[in-house]
Amino acid sequence: MKTCFIAKLASTIVIIFFGVLLARGDAFAQASPTPTATPTPSCSISELPDGSAPICNTGAETPPSYLGVSGGNINSVTISKSGGAVCCSGTFGALVKDSGGNQYVLSTNHVLARNSASGAAAAKLRELIVQPSLQDLGCWQDPSDTVAQLSKWVPLSFKAGTENQMDVAIAKVVSANQGPSGPSVPGVDPNGNILNIGMISTTPFPFNNLIDGMAVMKMGRTSCLTSGVIDAFDAMGQVVYSKTCNNAAAGVAYFDHQILVLGQIPNSTNGSTCTFASPGDSGALVLTYDFGCPQAIGVVFAGTSGSGADSGGTLVAVNPIQTVLTKLNVSLVGQSCTGVAYAQDADGSVRSAEISDELRASIEHARRVKELRGRSVLKISGVAAIGIGAGEDPNSAMLNVYLTQDSPQIRSRVLKQLKGEQVRFKQLGGSFSAL
Repeated sequence: MKTCFIAKLASTIVIIFFGVLLARGDAFAQASPTPTATPTPSCSISELPDGSAPICNTGAETPPSYLGVSGGNINSVTISKSGGAVCCSGTFGALVKDSGGNQYVLSTNHVLARNSASGAAAAKLRELIVQPSLQDLGCWQDPSDTVAQLSKWVPLSFKAGTENQMDVAIAKVVSANQGPSGPSVPGVDPNGNILNIGMISTTPFPFNNLIDGMAVMKMGRTSCLTSGVIDAFDAMGQVVYSKTCNNAAAGVAYFDHQILVLGQIPNSTNGSTCTFASPGDSGALVLTYDFGCPQAIGVVFAGTSGSGADSGGTLVAVNPIQTVLTKLNVSLVGQSCTGVAYAQDADGSVRSAEISDELRASIEHARRVKELRGRSVLKISGVAAIGIGAGEDPNSAMLNVYLTQDSPQIRSRVLKQLKGEQVRFKQLGGSFSAL
């Protein structure tokens, strides 16, 4: 889920003392620090093309705000009778527009619409969307920070047997004051500039042209500017949504046709894995690793830690952007250009991101198997996700099966369901949770 914060409110004074538990994204008050495990290295991009260091202060922005920074719903806070508060944060991913030219902030349902689900469990239209998020203000709700109003979302379904394809929402940009006396300007940059990245291409990268190892980047509220590679695509799995921060609904949601990104240091020669996205980065836009003309690939919404040699670091679930834009009937705001995409292998070698006819045929075969038998595989205890990944050679694909538990018995059951198909098993540190 979104990154969350707990504070004690008293009159107009907010006293903050907290510790962070990344596994859930909550921040809990602690009497004293406790030892923690050595964290997985960040996938931070340390230098921009002009030689400068990225700006990672993604809190309060003077309007009009960049994208890729802190933001969320003003109602994403739960205050107990004793005055304790839990609030959440996310990331403004991109700027989009409808056919009438109206501009909207794009992020996730659980960041902007508080886990709105099918049925009565939903936020209300025109709820205030603020920048920065409540967490960056110690859970203080300040309507003067409004930059947009909740406009549309795709409802989540937590009903067993139902399928989700995206966790997304948009909020219409409104005017905001640059200071106490103005002037009044759009709450979000009307050119859609993302902090540290700039303007993106208005043309998304085609979903059917995705390839394992494709180098990507994202700018998010918590982990700033990071890099990674596509580990699998057209993936299916389950994501846990917690009931906190005044969320409308909670539960376990089943997703299909997603992209899985593994954190990897740019141009790494040893396949080192790292943290691509953290709680609070939900909503961030994943782009091709091309600062000249970055093309959108998808929207960050969930993730899990990895503990095995094949998948250390974070494995992040991403909604494919074209599906999102089509569903919401909007288009990206940015520049008209065509970017360059490349793929990077674990040893750091770079190869073309083009797909041969032989590879495409292999991908389509893996896709048919996944659609036919994937749900049965996910019913096996210890299996978190299944998607299309790299084969034994550059012109082949196979199915990646991601495990939260690993044993010969589990592997045998998976292979039996997949009826002799080639499989690569990857170990994870836990189930997917909304970031």
